[in-house]
Amino acid sequence: MSASVSPPSSPVVSQGTPMQAAPSKSATPSARAARALRSSPAALLSLAWLAVLVIVSVFAGYLAPENPLTQHLTSLLQTPSGAHLLGTDSLGRDILSRLMHGGGSILWGAVEASVIAVAIGVPAGLTSGYRGGVVDAVVSWFCDLAFAVPAFVVLVAAAVIYPDNTALLMGVLGVIMAGSVTRLVRNSTRVMRNELFVDAARVSGLSRRSIIRRHILPGVLAPMVMLSATNTATGVLVLASLSFLGLGGSPESPSWGQMIYEASQNIAVDPWLMVAPGAVLVLTVMAFNVIANTMRDSLPGSRSAIAPARAVPRVGRPATDESSALDVSGEASVLAVDGLVVGFPIGGRLRPVVDGVSLRIAPGRTLGVVGESGSGKTVTALSVPGLLAAPGQIMAGTVRFNGSLLTGRTERQLRRVRGRGIAYVAQEPMAALDPSFTIGSQLAEAVRHFGTARRAAPARVRQLLAEVGISDPGRVAKCFPHQISGGMAQRVAIALALAGDPSLIIADEPTTALDVTVQAAILDLFRDLIGGGRRSLLLVTHDLGVVADLCDTVAVMYAGQIVEQGSTADVLSAPRHPYTAALLASMPASGGDDRLRTIDGTVPAPDMWPGGCRFADRCRLVQDSCRQAPVPLREPVPLDDHGLDPDPTARLTRCLRSDAVEKEFTR
Repeated sequence: MSASVSPPSSPVVSQGTPMQAAPSKSATPSARAARALRSSPAALLSLAWLAVLVIVSVFAGYLAPENPLTQHLTSLLQTPSGAHLLGTDSLGRDILSRLMHGGGSILWGAVEASVIAVAIGVPAGLTSGYRGGVVDAVVSWFCDLAFAVPAFVVLVAAAVIYPDNTALLMGVLGVIMAGSVTRLVRNSTRVMRNELFVDAARVSGLSRRSIIRRHILPGVLAPMVMLSATNTATGVLVLASLSFLGLGGSPESPSWGQMIYEASQNIAVDPWLMVAPGAVLVLTVMAFNVIANTMRDSLPGSRSAIAPARAVPRVGRPATDESSALDVSGEASVLAVDGLVVGFPIGGRLRPVVDGVSLRIAPGRTLGVVGESGSGKTVTALSVPGLLAAPGQIMAGTVRFNGSLLTGRTERQLRRVRGRGIAYVAQEPMAALDPSFTIGSQLAEAVRHFGTARRAAPARVRQLLAEVGISDPGRVAKCFPHQISGGMAQRVAIALALAGDPSLIIADEPTTALDVTVQAAILDLFRDLIGGGRRSLLLVTHDLGVVADLCDTVAVMYAGQIVEQGSTADVLSAPRHPYTAALLASMPASGGDDRLRTIDGTVPAPDMWPGGCRFADRCRLVQDSCRQAPVPLREPVPLDDHGLDPDPTARLTRCLRSDAVEKEFTR
């Protein structure tokens, strides 16, 4: 079977028992942030730099070579030497000692401003974003007022009225910066309050305070951390600027701004005087930004944390043979997935939501992954190109594309594969199109990213639009997304996916939101794209009619597992698993029977998976042995009375009564 889905190359694995979960602390934001900092050399260097600054500033009285105010009138503007490691200034004062004594006030002042901004902005933003109405209007008005205030002018005025009072000036700066924190937290909260999990928490009776603290606040941590670090860096620059102007501190106390001002006055005489304070100021600001970016990428709510995590060994699961990248038929596979396990934190534990999935797609072939919502289809598809959103992670298994291992790769390495090798078509086409730009400009940006010259980009855009069946590509290229129909938007989204000429297209429910006529046209388009043999297709769908129309092979998923797989013709004509048979029976009948059959019950949540067959509670053929132990994915029991399956090695099912299922379905 040229596009078959195959069993794992490793021994049969028991899939029913919940996996040994990692300690709950591994899923906390603080633990992820700590791991991210430890794994980033730039972040470690930044932390070391700030730690040295803090220690030196706190103990400057003991560590400084001499008093920062002591003048050596016979040693003016000296270059670095044994007596003065960083040289002396225009009054003969030791530059190193002045740097060490000048860091304390500027660091503490910047931290004070950032803390005040967070203390005011976070509660105000959470309350405003969650409650809305009058509260939101009032808070937004104050935010607008804070943005309208010329912050530096206010600080200069305050410094003139209250000279030498750094704490007061940084308090004023913190209040002004609270507007940006409030606006950021408010916007993030407004997005999250409409999520289904927040609705579920509200319906379950949780108080408003508990919902905000447990469900909303973790989602706004990532942008808040980034902005807080930026505010701290801003505070450093503001204090340095004020002291440069002779404000915001005692003239008798050394500060980096004063040193930069003095260096500017002597730049023609001694350029070295600018190097030390300028370098310290720049490195400090850079350190805050590097640490913020590293922590942001590890916290919930961040879209940057999408690289797959390293495979984590789990008790009771044999290691997958990473050398397996070939189809069982002997034909090389474009995509080879072996024993894939994907986990998310659920109830404080890391639990698998995709459990031991193995797939193969041969060149020029289409594999359909079908099942109800909650079966794990989309998570499986997103894991292939490393698009899992944090805090999801690949716990075990491997993904190979054209023989190259994708699991465990860095985000930079995965970017080389995405678009050029693997393309993704989302269920909602408008999610892939920016409403602010025309179709042509968005496609032009994509093709230029993949190496097309600027002058050749318009022609390439028209070529792509024509390739996806758009009859007037020049006109459509000038349109904005809201000016085209849903079917046209889906064609544009497919054209966007084809910009890098990928060899594998992953389409996640690409026809769900379309009417029947447009759906048929999109399926014809996919058939044409795959027909040349250069591209393969992984199609995620809940519609067996789409599978029958387009796919060479099919994998039926239920509760995170593949329960049946094989050629489309074999699976749909003679299902060997009761779930597949139930899905087929629930399709609208084409004959005189107009009854719509349903499957009793729902797909169990990952933390409620039973120890035996996961479909047992909804199965009419269940027996005691089905509940006693996990059911492996294996070849079905061969039938002696008729030969509906000419190639039993291409069929796999996770059922102990596969013979009874087929007999009942074909009766």
